[in-house]
Amino acid sequence: MRIAIVGTGLIGTSLGLAWRAGGHVVVGADSDPAALAAALARGAFECGVDLEQARDVQALVLAAPLDAVCALLEGLRGDHRVPPLVMDVASLQEPVLRAALGLAGFIATHPMAGREGGGPQAAEGALFRGRPWIYQPVGGAAEAMALRLIGETGAVAIPMDAVVHDRAVALTSHLPQLLALALARSVGRRVEEAGVREAVGPGLQGALRLASARWTMWRPLLKEQHSRDAELLEDVAAELQGLARALRERDEAALQSAFEQGSLLRHVVFHHAEDTARGQDSE
Repeated sequence: MRIAIVGTGLIGTSLGLAWRAGGHVVVGADSDPAALAAALARGAFECGVDLEQARDVQALVLAAPLDAVCALLEGLRGDHRVPPLVMDVASLQEPVLRAALGLAGFIATHPMAGREGGGPQAAEGALFRGRPWIYQPVGGAAEAMALRLIGETGAVAIPMDAVVHDRAVALTSHLPQLLALALARSVGRRVEEAGVREAVGPGLQGALRLASARWTMWRPLLKEQHSRDAELLEDVAAELQGLARALRERDEAALQSAFEQGSLLRHVVFHHAEDTARGQDSE
């Protein structure tokens, strides 16, 4: 099968590696030349293509951020050169289904896979092995093609209604992300207190794993689900109310600041611990 993947970050590049290993011809497209070049260097794609060339395939996979995916789907509606299968791997399904309304051969999907770090450098073909891959069931030939490709990554395909999916990931994905940000900010305010840096261990490291997530990826997700995510935050501890207010007021500056601070504070918190560990290993 000839497959085009639009978006060569962690997920898109990992898919390219997995499907090329299965014998498919996979090409990549990305608005970021550096990301595409890095993905090509990893061997994830036969070559790079533009968006027009990406339509000349049997399967078109949209692995860009949610807002970019929705814009691409809206552009495909009514186009006579749409591939037999168009599928996305965005984290929310209701907005992509609205954007793809009337688009033949579209399947909304969401692989529940990822890892610390992002970009093509962090990609691996085994990323999806044994992981759930949720999809909106519609039947027909396009779904059969999508299920074949999902299965070839080693993922477990799970049919789920889009409304159910989006409500579920608010709890299982969005809430942990926001909790990690709040925890990173709370710890960062106390990182200079005596003994804190020396006492950093794997528990805190694991709890803060999500704190370095990219704002560019999460911005459209939080914009789409600001009310739902805020309701979940309001059920948690009082120190999270600041994030809840930012979501309710759609204060993107505050949320962006939280993401940037989270990534920075995670580095500050663990930098000393990593240096200490290296020092102990050398003794």
